[in-house]
Amino acid sequence: MRKSMLTRLGAISMLLVALQANAVTINGTNYKQFTSGGSKCPNGDSVLVYNGAKYCKSYRANLSWTIPATRADGTALQSSELAGYEVYWTRSSDSAKGTIKVGNGESAVAAFEAYTPDTYYFAVSAIDSKGLKSTLSAVAQTALGN
Repeated sequence: MRKSMLTRLGAISMLLVALQANAVTINGTNYKQFTSGGSKCPNGDSVLVYNGAKYCKSYRANLSWTIPATRADGTALQSSELAGYEVYWTRSSDSAKGTIKVGNGESAVAAFEAYTPDTYYFAVSAIDSKGLKSTLSAVAQTALGN
């Protein structure tokens, strides 16, 4: 097993926004297009049909972090040496989890979208061009839709 030589990333900051490309806002509530079958949304609400498309309430967090400038041993780390990041998330109520891959080391942002209102936790790991991963950043949390 290879040991990571990347430094720990800075804290993740979050910003909640109201709109995304495949969404509509109806009476002040955000909805994302829902492509699964059935007439119920993941949160148990009925699917809303609007202009011939199905929608469910959605929640979005925009995540950002500081690009690491040094490796764990203190040597300089150029942004060109970063292959990307992995953003890990988990949900408090049922421990659902996943990973968002960010394939550009110079981009320190990712969007997270969920149909289920809950408290979500996020941490980031940087990956260098040789495939070495950093330790995880500090965990950040946000309540989406609560």
